[in-house]
Amino acid sequence: MKETYPMGKIAIVGAGNVGQAIAGHMTLLGHDVRLYSRWERDFEAINSTGGIELSGDVEGRAAKPLLTTDIERAVKGADTVIVAAPAFAHAYLSQQLAVLLEPEQLVVFQPSVLGSSLELARHFASARRPPCLIAETPTSLYTCRLRGPAKVYIGAIKQAVQLATIPHMACDKALNRLSQYFGNRYVAGTDTLSVGLGNCNAIYHVPPAVLNIKTVEDSDKLPQHTLVTPRIAEVINALDEERLSLAAALDVKTHSFWQFLEAAYGVTDGTYVERIVQGYGRQAFPEPDSLTHRYFTEDIPFGLVTWSSLAKQIGLPLPLTDAFIRISGILCDTDFEATGRTARVLGLEENDPVSIKAAFLNGVPR
Repeated sequence: MKETYPMGKIAIVGAGNVGQAIAGHMTLLGHDVRLYSRWERDFEAINSTGGIELSGDVEGRAAKPLLTTDIERAVKGADTVIVAAPAFAHAYLSQQLAVLLEPEQLVVFQPSVLGSSLELARHFASARRPPCLIAETPTSLYTCRLRGPAKVYIGAIKQAVQLATIPHMACDKALNRLSQYFGNRYVAGTDTLSVGLGNCNAIYHVPPAVLNIKTVEDSDKLPQHTLVTPRIAEVINALDEERLSLAAALDVKTHSFWQFLEAAYGVTDGTYVERIVQGYGRQAFPEPDSLTHRYFTEDIPFGLVTWSSLAKQIGLPLPLTDAFIRISGILCDTDFEATGRTARVLGLEENDPVSIKAAFLNGVPR
């Protein structure tokens, strides 16, 4: 993006692939950037090289932003806070942010997993503090990977990514705030339930990884898209149909995986395999190289498990989703249902569809 906008103060929470990509890009655009991580080791390469090198959709060497392991220092005075941390970190980060952020600030889970905004809203309520404006997206605006110390390859900046807020009527306010940083690439979603259900990571990541488990255990690091055969693509589609059935049962609309490819990457034609190659072939990001890879440790407990748990509250069977949870748990020797984000964690046990939807609209059940 070459557009220029008024300068702002932006804090990025998380210094991995996405965090460094955003921090580097925002620094190149001239914004006041703060980058937070819990661990000093995440900053070693940036400190030693004096900045972040970007290639791909954004080219340039960004000067070193403010680097800190003090989350209060990172977010204090920032008009916008981007949470670009792994899904398993959202819970404890929300506890910290709920006692630090002020009502005029905007926090964006980018990307979110279903329930991240709701979880933060509940922490504000527990702390008896007025909430800030909370937003989330179903996927990262940046498709990127670290390809060396403080070197980020940005395979694509997506054309359009939906965003929703708590409260749901404040979406325009969030979009206006974000336009100074990202232009108009964020677009209004309906609510955090439909947007949260729109996170398709588990749809694309889990079936090829599980169904090609030998290549994972052998650390072959083959490009993920090359693992998708015509039959595995049918499994991807079937898993996606279960996710869409959950959205319908909760009376919300969300995009299919194939509609996501169209919106994010402009992919419209071809077989399922051809569309996946068109969407992801240019990046050619590698498959998981271990059973502790985030395609297992994030996409299952904070994707499939959450969908399954909400479906159980309303009596909706998701047999393929449950099968992948069970098989993956055996493969990884992990009880993902015990460690994942469930209806109980979100305060939604024994809630009907109307109450679940109400909670995602305004932060509390009806």
